[in-house]
Order: sequence, then structure tokens, then C-alpha cells
Amino acid sequence: MCFLTTLGDIELLIGLLILKRENTRFALQILIMKKVMFAFAMTAVTISILTSCEKENEPGFTVVTATGDITARIDEFRQLLGAQLNTAPGAVGGRREINWDGVPEQLLGTPLPSDFFNPVGAAAPASRQRGLVYSAAAGTFEVSKTNFNEVNAAASSQFAPFSGQQTFSNISGNLWDVGFEVAGQSIAASVKGFGIVFSDVDVANNSYLEFYSGAKNLGRFYVPAHDNKSGFSFLGVYFKNDKVTRVRVAHGNGILNTGGKDISNGGSKDLVIMDDFLYDEPIAQ
Repeated sequence: MCFLTTLGDIELLIGLLILKRENTRFALQILIMKKVMFAFAMTAVTISILTSCEKENEPGFTVVTATGDITARIDEFRQLLGAQLNTAPGAVGGRREINWDGVPEQLLGTPLPSDFFNPVGAAAPASRQRGLVYSAAAGTFEVSKTNFNEVNAAASSQFAPFSGQQTFSNISGNLWDVGFEVAGQSIAASVKGFGIVFSDVDVANNSYLEFYSGAKNLGRFYVPAHDNKSGFSFLGVYFKNDKVTRVRVAHGNGILNTGGKDISNGGSKDLVIMDDFLYDEPIAQ
């Protein structure tokens, strides 16, 4: 709790009592010295309290957003997560990234299992054990090499991959949750930060990331609408003290596989897909 306390002229009262009792020049000198010392002391106390207030009012998280050329801001977020990029289980510290180009050709355009990027077992490929899972019940999750032209040809021209050639989307929904596990193990985990590159966010306050620590809601953060320099938007949030156990992802206000044009091309809905996911190394809860 942060507060200021007014002490009043206690020292002045003491000095007056001394004057009354002694009635000497020496007592007056004491009074002046005490007032000067009191002023210095109060200044130090005030500065200390104000500094404490400022620290208490600092947000417990860092938000990184970008539109247009988003590369530099993504690099800033990478440094928050950890400079080391982990590509196999057993890492300590550092970060994870998913850019969907690791999905093989035969799985493009087909529903991905919810644990595609954290399979377990002796035969599981280590390169896919990245500690990220999602609920298959929340929609149909697919990766495309054509910006989902095979799903919605009327809207695909509005989308683009940020890195590589392949993009990701929930084609039958626009609201779903990301969860975390220890890389290569079915052990619930948490992270400190998470971010996504979005493609073609046209409308502000439709797309967002909402963070949870268990049942505690850590806040909802909106993805900025893209500018006229590119179709990309980035949002990443890093929490200094809280552990993130789940992230709710909302992208646009339309459903990709229902057909129809995007709002930027004469349609009525803002259709959005995604590319890179970034997060720090998941740690067991």
C-alpha cells in the first residue's frame, strides 16, 4: 500500500517549548537548527515514499506490438523471452518458436492433432516436441501452403506468410485456447510470455490474446490493425512475475471455412490467419 503522511510542525512545537522554558538566544538557535534538519528529513522521506509509489504502480507485464515492418519488434520480444532458440527437449531457459513450415506436405490441408507440436513417446520426433498444445474440440486446425485458398478462395489473396511459405489457422472457429506442457512430456507447464504474428487484421479490437494463470485472468490485449505497409500485425505480452498457463486466442470476427470475401475486399467479416508463435521455454507447474 502506498500513502503519504503529514507530520505537522512537531519539531516547531518542541522548539517553542524550549523557548518558553529557557528564553535564550541559544534556544532560538536550536529551534532554527531543528527546523532545517526536519526539512531535510521530510524531503528524504517524501522522495522515498514517492519512489516506492512509482515502483508499486509499474505494470507487471510488457506489451510488444507492431504493424508494417514488424521484424525489429519481434526481435525485441525474442530478447524478453530468451536469446537462445531451443529446438529439442531438455532445454533450460531460452525460447521456442513455431513457424509451421515444419508441417510435412502430406499433412497440409488436413486437421492437425492437438499435440502436433508436443508429441510424446520414444518414436516422437524431437524437432516437434516444443511444449505447445491446443484443444481440438475448439475447431479445425490446419496449415496451408496457399494461404488457405483450398478453404476460401475468395479471401486467400488477402493473406500472406510472414516467414517461410506456410500459415496456420483455425478454419472452423475464431476463438480457442493454447496450453503448455514440458517439451516432450505430458506434464502441464507455464510460460512467462507468448506472442503471435497475425495476417490481415483489418478491424481493431476484434483480435486479441487473453492470458490466464490457472483461474486468474491476467488481462486481454488487442492486436493492432495492420497499416498500409504490410498485412502483418504482431502482439506479444511478457509477464514479469505471473505464470501463464493458458492463452485464449481470438482472430477476426468471421469463420474462414464459411466462405465469402474478407472485409478488406468487399466482404462483411474480418478474416484473419496466423504465422509465427513465440514463447519462452515451458516450465512444469
